[in-house]
Amino acid sequence: MTSPQPYTRAEIKTLGDQLPERGAFCPTCGLYIPEFADISAEELTELKQADTLTILKTLRKKTGCSLKWAKIWYQHPDGPHPLVAEETAPCPFCGVPLHPGAEQCLLCRMDWHDPAHPKQLGRSIADQILEAEPGTQIEFTSHTTWLLAQHFAEMHHRQDEITIHYVKSETA
Repeated sequence: MTSPQPYTRAEIKTLGDQLPERGAFCPTCGLYIPEFADISAEELTELKQADTLTILKTLRKKTGCSLKWAKIWYQHPDGPHPLVAEETAPCPFCGVPLHPGAEQCLLCRMDWHDPAHPKQLGRSIADQILEAEPGTQIEFTSHTTWLLAQHFAEMHHRQDEITIHYVKSETA
């Protein structure tokens, strides 16, 4: 799999306060770790040796990224954190990682609070992702659901065929 395109300064400016939507996915944090076009590999190696304040200031100055993006990069100096098996359990219906005690899934919308009578609480987003035609764009106003949808699309190799966007809710 090829590495996603790094973010350019112009693209970062356009995205504003949105979270990164590409880069290495950290399953522990549920975030994408941005890559920056305006910083060379040598500069990144040097940055990893610097103190926190220098790292954050340098990233913001060289790339124009928000403090939020700089912190995401800083918190993942060696890439995604490993996922500890005890921290998640797969949804019994769609397989997306959930908290071990979860009794419903935001992605496939299955509820198994009563294990003898599981029920679906609406249209499955998992099915929507699997059935989407190439080029389809799916939008979410829930950040958590968007993260699960991104992960599910990657699990099923759909991330290059469909676009999944997080859109801030107008009422939020």
